[in-house]
Amino acid sequence: MINDSLRKKRLRRSILLTTGIYFLVQCLTFSAFAIPGKFFYVFWKQFMIVSFGFHLFLISLMFYFIEDFTKEANGEKLSSINLANRITLIRVSTLPTLLFLVIAARSYKIRYPLLVLVVFIFITDFLDGYVSRKANEVTRIGRMMDSTSDYSLLIVLSLVFRYYKLIPTWFLILVLTRLGIQVVLVAILIVIKQKIEPKTTMMGKVAVAAIMITYSFEVLGLIIGGLPALVRNGIEWVVAGILVASIGDKIWSFITALNEQNSRRIDHGTH
Repeated sequence: MINDSLRKKRLRRSILLTTGIYFLVQCLTFSAFAIPGKFFYVFWKQFMIVSFGFHLFLISLMFYFIEDFTKEANGEKLSSINLANRITLIRVSTLPTLLFLVIAARSYKIRYPLLVLVVFIFITDFLDGYVSRKANEVTRIGRMMDSTSDYSLLIVLSLVFRYYKLIPTWFLILVLTRLGIQVVLVAILIVIKQKIEPKTTMMGKVAVAAIMITYSFEVLGLIIGGLPALVRNGIEWVVAGILVASIGDKIWSFITALNEQNSRRIDHGTH
């Protein structure tokens, strides 16, 4: 059994190696779009600066939360990034690439390849959750990265889908409102509790999954030449109902967390 100092050293090495490889993969992915699309020299400098800075930030963040590379099921501390977190990190790593490709799509014909990339990102979102539960590899850092990547990804994709007029304006506003409320309430809890506690409710998971399923159907519609208006509108309104319900659920969860915090303060004050 290795000591904690050696374990952390190995884990940092794993973080550096994994994130470095992912940065190179993103450079290759950007090039695979940009060279055939003839916009490589237009964006490559900005892309390199943003993507490198973003991956450096990821490394710093994982180093800071290195104690959270611990399996929640048995308390086992990791000495390297596990498979579930590697899959999550792929999705997080792709965000700067996706952003630049969305910007480029305004002037260059990469719409369909871009949507293929979006579908791939969707798959990783479902895959990391499956792997982490199946292999009992759920970690605190994994939940943090998964939650952050989900919300960041949904914001970017919502803007992409609205730009291509695949979703109505009201649906975009509802999605951004739901995500905005999430960010504000989490920020308030962090200020109050002085620590990050990534918690998700079943309704929150359903809402995120519903949005992604909706966007998957929109992509399917593009492939087959369009969905019937009744089907498309029906899906959007059902998901809208789920989003409204999840807003209420998130507010209730926030109130419950505040009450728990107040109860702890009262208990500490009586001892």
